[in-house]
Amino acid sequence: MEIDVFDFDGTIYDGDSTVDFLKYVFSRKPFLLFCILPHLFVTALKAVSGRFSLTGFKSGLFSCLARHISLEEEANRFWELEKTKSKLGSWFWKRERRRPVVIASASPDFELKAAARILLPDLLVCTRCDPATGRLIGENCKSSEKIRRIREEWGEYIVHAMYTDDVRADGPLLALAEEKYLVCHGKVSRINSI
Repeated sequence: MEIDVFDFDGTIYDGDSTVDFLKYVFSRKPFLLFCILPHLFVTALKAVSGRFSLTGFKSGLFSCLARHISLEEEANRFWELEKTKSKLGSWFWKRERRRPVVIASASPDFELKAAARILLPDLLVCTRCDPATGRLIGENCKSSEKIRRIREEWGEYIVHAMYTDDVRADGPLLALAEEKYLVCHGKVSRINSI
């Protein structure tokens, strides 16, 4: 099967949707900032000692939040906002759609499932998170993990086109793609070599 793969944050979405989601949550419920401060302190100590893990950081952060809010409900509210929707690149809808569309992202699934109802990809692969507990399930869906997760869902595939804002982070997927595109604030340009 031949597919087109799109990174989400910085590519389809102009910015980091998880950062914007967290800002939204904290603006609605400022007391949550105090709930996550101990987690941020422990994470800072781990980073200084060289034991930092992005997967562990995200899992701890979302776990803190899940004790106080419904992650899914807040994500649905976040994606109902016109301000949020306006950050989705119009170029995504304007291009020709000839192959199945895969969105592959490190953002958590509780957040991107709401975005997928707007974007309608054929497949969404992102970081799995138990919305009830906030704990991540498996690895952060980044770099070569995206390749593994697409294969897990669909078996063998050929990447016709890959769209990203980060050549380094998405290098493994770009290496598989026949056509490679760099997206920067809604401007799409072809990459001839990596």
